[in-house]
Amino acid sequence: MTAPAVILSLLFGTALVMTIAMGVAWLHFGRQRHVLTWAASYGVAILQWIANAGGFFLHSRLLYILTGVGLIISASLLAIGVQQRSGRQVRITAFAVPAMLVIISMSLAIGPVGSQIMQGMIIPAYVGVLLAVSALSLWPRDRAFTPPELAFFTVLLAFALGQLALALSASLIRGPEEGKEVYRAILGLVMPTIYVGTGVAAVLVVAGDLAQQLRQQMRHDPLTNVLNRRGIEEFASRAIATARRQARPLSLVICDLDGFKALNDSHGHIAGDTALRSFAQLLTNAVRRGDVVGRLGGDEFGLLLIDAPAQVAAEVMERVRMEISCLRLDEAPHTILCASFGVADLRVEDARLEDMLARADSALYDAKRAGKNQVSIWCDAA
Repeated sequence: MTAPAVILSLLFGTALVMTIAMGVAWLHFGRQRHVLTWAASYGVAILQWIANAGGFFLHSRLLYILTGVGLIISASLLAIGVQQRSGRQVRITAFAVPAMLVIISMSLAIGPVGSQIMQGMIIPAYVGVLLAVSALSLWPRDRAFTPPELAFFTVLLAFALGQLALALSASLIRGPEEGKEVYRAILGLVMPTIYVGTGVAAVLVVAGDLAQQLRQQMRHDPLTNVLNRRGIEEFASRAIATARRQARPLSLVICDLDGFKALNDSHGHIAGDTALRSFAQLLTNAVRRGDVVGRLGGDEFGLLLIDAPAQVAAEVMERVRMEISCLRLDEAPHTILCASFGVADLRVEDARLEDMLARADSALYDAKRAGKNQVSIWCDAA
């Protein structure tokens, strides 16, 4: 088997495996748009490499044109998928119009004009720019790269540079054979490795996103979208250690809806679920960035307020207590919601979150015994 046949077989196999992998990931792990778009990108690449092999062995200009069209579509879909994953607006015309112009130019270069320099420059230059833009689009907002993202970014950038190097080396071609050594070396040795690397990195990104989703689901309550008991315990262990190390205050609030069981019994669980979601949203809006809200179970929620002594935390909860009466439920329009709150701050003797929970829970029961719909601080209740 000749070297070109080996390389084309490798590229075809890579595209086939990636199409299957992305298709399975889309079907079974959330059906995310960018994963389907990447599956389509590699699906087009399968046809592209078949056309490339046909063009090489049959010396067919038409198949070479189809190869170029496939490469442009595949690269465009890859770029669109990156945009979708990044949450950016995708304008199909921004990809379709330049792609059509490049396809027309390429067809002229391969057909009527017959310019090897134009053939070698047009598509690599366009794909190189497209991949460079894709790499930049992958850059995350307001956070650092994850390791899979960094790998994908690096490989995309290398792919872009490789394509641009191809375009540059094509400009050095002076005759049927003269000046083609560099072009062939890049095309035969460098680009297949980068292409395979891009596929591997894309799979790592999808796997990393899936792992992040699973971690999110493990730590968050599906009904209210705040942390669950496990999530708030994990955050609390870090927050307590930081507060001790920096000698900063830390407060824990335990709260629940007054009369929640009666609401469920009278108006059904849909009304109860709506009340819980509204209460969780109100709590989330009331705290600062860096504080956390979690659902401990049933209608009971816990809040950790960083750098806030108990009195400050109680003032924040007092505002929440006053605002909750303004919430209205479509399922129970005449119901007025109210809640009770227990507050405890971090003490020197506290070894873990449960120590703070016990005091905050005690303060909550004091608020309940005193008539509900109020805020109680443990030190005041002791």
